[in-house]
Amino acid sequence: MRRTSVIVLLLVCVSGCSTIGYYHQSISGHFKLISKRERILDIVNDSARDEKLIKQLHLVEELRTFASKQLKLPENDSYRSYVQLDKPYVTWNVFAAPEFSIELQQWCFLVIGCVPYRGYFDEEEANNYAQQLSNQGLDVFVAGVPAYSTLGWFDDPLLSSMLDRGEIVMASYIFHELAHQQFYLKGDGAFNEAFATAVEEIGVFDWLHQQNRSQDAQRYDDWLLQKSIFSEFVKNSRNEFETLYQQEYDLDKMQVEKEIKIAEMRRKFENLSSENKNIVRYSKWMSGPLNNAQLGAISLYRELVPAFRRIFGICENDFIKFYNYVETIGKLPKELRETTLQTTKVCQ
Repeated sequence: MRRTSVIVLLLVCVSGCSTIGYYHQSISGHFKLISKRERILDIVNDSARDEKLIKQLHLVEELRTFASKQLKLPENDSYRSYVQLDKPYVTWNVFAAPEFSIELQQWCFLVIGCVPYRGYFDEEEANNYAQQLSNQGLDVFVAGVPAYSTLGWFDDPLLSSMLDRGEIVMASYIFHELAHQQFYLKGDGAFNEAFATAVEEIGVFDWLHQQNRSQDAQRYDDWLLQKSIFSEFVKNSRNEFETLYQQEYDLDKMQVEKEIKIAEMRRKFENLSSENKNIVRYSKWMSGPLNNAQLGAISLYRELVPAFRRIFGICENDFIKFYNYVETIGKLPKELRETTLQTTKVCQ
């Protein structure tokens, strides 16, 4: 009974609300998912199963061991079972922000606090809710999610959506979601996502080196560099929008200036991608609405990542010291927390 009620509150990607219908889709979506679980051990020992899947699942077992032994992430039954989905994503997250503000709207849970998105197991329901918010004058952005964490309250299954994008991406999903189990700060989405992303990136790099895949490690490092360049571009653009919204324009003038700023951002991206061809892969993202919700969504995952990676270095690249210090920082008030992340020189 306790575990059944907890699912209402804890599904990280299915954030809280006050409607019975929303709770119902959260519960039914999760339990429909776990009802399809198969033990990975049973699959890999079944010679009748698809050879490619068996190979992938063997790798998952190796990654799971690496995560616990080398990255010091939780040792439990998460990713010891498998679910084959009939869709490319497990959930869809809806982000929203005011028309003239870069601050994401929050939805709140009793247990995990407020999160800056609301998730759905059904894409149509996500789009319908996004349309409702848009009708209220909010900027909205809907993003498919290939993986999620229940923060250790349940044994999270491996999903087919986590396998479809190659083994390095698969490793990143596993490390990222286990990092949420290792540490989660109630009510601070940016802190949580940046922490998990930092662990993910460090973990993938370490895993590739352990496998003596130096060329893949170099390509991954190059990919992270391009990701960082694009993230910095988005951060700078977001700051420009924030400055714009602080001006005392009337609504018509503000709307015109916002459209000008969006067009300017697109032009700057074209210039950036002409100088760096690898940035072109973000063209699809740039072809989106480029609204406040979209800008806020990417900033949520990336803005504090360099700070966490810096802390990891200060903690002598020791995961246990790193996790302990992150917990210490997490107990600080929000403003002091972010300042400490950016400026501390000692791992305490």
